[in-house]
Amino acid sequence: MEYFIKRVRREVKSDVGYYKCYNARGLARNMINGSAADEYKRVWDYVEATRTYYPGSTAVVKLESIDNLPPLFQRMYICLQPCKEGYRAGCRPILGVDGCHLRGPYPGILLTAVGKDGNNNIFPVAWAVVETENSDTWIWFLELLVKDLGSVADAVTWVHEKGDEAVEGEDDNVAFISDRQKGLLDAFRTVIPNAETRFCCRHIWANFKLKFPGEVYKEFFWKAARSSTKHEFQANMVEIKKLSVDAFNYLTAIPVSNWSRHGFSPRAKSGMMLNNCCESFNNVLKDARTKPILSLMEWIRRYVMMRCCAKRQGLQNFEGTIMPSVVKMIERGQKEIYNMRLIQADLHVFEVQHGGDCFVVNLENKSCGCYRWTLMGIPCWHALACLAQMRLDYEDYVHQAYHVATYAKTYAPKFNAMPGQNQWEVTPYPQPLPPSYKIMPGRPSKRKRRKEPGEGKKGKGSSWVKRPKRQNMCKRCGGLGHYQKSCIRPPMADGVVQNRGGRPRTRPLPAQPAQQHPSQPQSSHPAAPSPQPTNAIPRPQPRPMKQKHVAGKKKATTATTSQAKGKSAYVPKKKKTTSVNAIQGSQPSQKSCISQNNT
Repeated sequence: MEYFIKRVRREVKSDVGYYKCYNARGLARNMINGSAADEYKRVWDYVEATRTYYPGSTAVVKLESIDNLPPLFQRMYICLQPCKEGYRAGCRPILGVDGCHLRGPYPGILLTAVGKDGNNNIFPVAWAVVETENSDTWIWFLELLVKDLGSVADAVTWVHEKGDEAVEGEDDNVAFISDRQKGLLDAFRTVIPNAETRFCCRHIWANFKLKFPGEVYKEFFWKAARSSTKHEFQANMVEIKKLSVDAFNYLTAIPVSNWSRHGFSPRAKSGMMLNNCCESFNNVLKDARTKPILSLMEWIRRYVMMRCCAKRQGLQNFEGTIMPSVVKMIERGQKEIYNMRLIQADLHVFEVQHGGDCFVVNLENKSCGCYRWTLMGIPCWHALACLAQMRLDYEDYVHQAYHVATYAKTYAPKFNAMPGQNQWEVTPYPQPLPPSYKIMPGRPSKRKRRKEPGEGKKGKGSSWVKRPKRQNMCKRCGGLGHYQKSCIRPPMADGVVQNRGGRPRTRPLPAQPAQQHPSQPQSSHPAAPSPQPTNAIPRPQPRPMKQKHVAGKKKATTATTSQAKGKSAYVPKKKKTTSVNAIQGSQPSQKSCISQNNT
């Protein structure tokens, strides 16, 4: 706002106030984006335009009550047909769901569902605006989402090996990862009770460290979350139990299949344990969340359309048949194969000794005892060592979800261009009003994100540490945390130098003579000096301070300073000052000097 005021003064040559510029900015926003209240009246027109230009898309609007006219806006859901087709064709069956607040003139929550493509990039699937975040709104959103993706119709049975045991389970086609928002767990149990649900480990750790802080807890927590085998997970949990039984009980109360990799289903072909895909998408929408309802929806549609177009054009830069992110992971693992020892048991079966443990690798079944190959679909380090031993190409053993051809299918559906609001068809439905909201009394709070406990600024290579608070020192007793006026402690003993402030002194304190007890007899011989250590480092002597010369006073000579220290000082001789006539009278003539030299 200050920049706007300075620009008006410089260009228009007019002095304006703060509130006048504030109102002018609001009018300019309405001219660009339209009025926020007027956009709610055209939500039915936007739904009809979306269905017209994107056949097969899902666009739903829910009002509070149709009986009472005019009705109030409540919810809106959008899932475009290219997003449906792209997700079904090329993305792995895992979705991240999250919600974030709108920062416009009317309140609301933006719910999003984001997937991941073969190159581990985000792929937005669906988004919706609801009135609040609770179980009712999440149930409404998930019902529409799973209907579009068709994941609840049929369930599948998966079997995978965890060490020496085989575990069977039943889940739906799509796995979900979330931050355990308000009402989301109840919505999962209601809509998709058999689906695999994962919890974001970063949010679990944020709640866990409030009760059990410390680097030791952090180390073993993340080791347990990244454990891909059962015995490795149990070993880390035993270490946590040694630290605190309450911490162990806190983590065991959360199902292992929700936060540890060794309990994840291999159907999703993903070891994702963080909900970063939704967090990244919410960060992209940071500025768009301040816009009105239709401007927000159009901003998201255009962003997804431009992103898919850029990804489609970037396919020409890929080389090979595997995605670049997977190639980097494999190249990093190929550097570790020289630290392994292979023992071949059959044509395709090996025993790999690495890190003090032994893993069984079966190239024909594409499995390893560490469970990483089965979970993610990418050959682990042990499998890469076996493939190098057999002179086999690792590209033939990577899952199809990471192939360039699958990636091309993800962004193959094309988006259609949509005209502006003035060219939309006007529908005969009743025009809804904006949602009702209550303005709280007092000054509005700052719109900054609430940081979690322990979260601060982080620099490159090190974390930001808060400066410790400075404590006051009492001049009477020498204590910290209070002043001399409020001091109730006894004063300092005689001979103790008080802190006078300023630059710290390096001069050693004078030695205090030891007081002899009156009952002890006085010795006639003086006490021998205490031996000084030979390896003691001498204290640096302070430099003598320069004394300013004051007019009318003589400067202090070095002799007085040396005599004060008990040393003999060197006193330079004073030069005799005589007049010019005296000098001429005392000098001999030139002739007499020459005669004296000759003699």
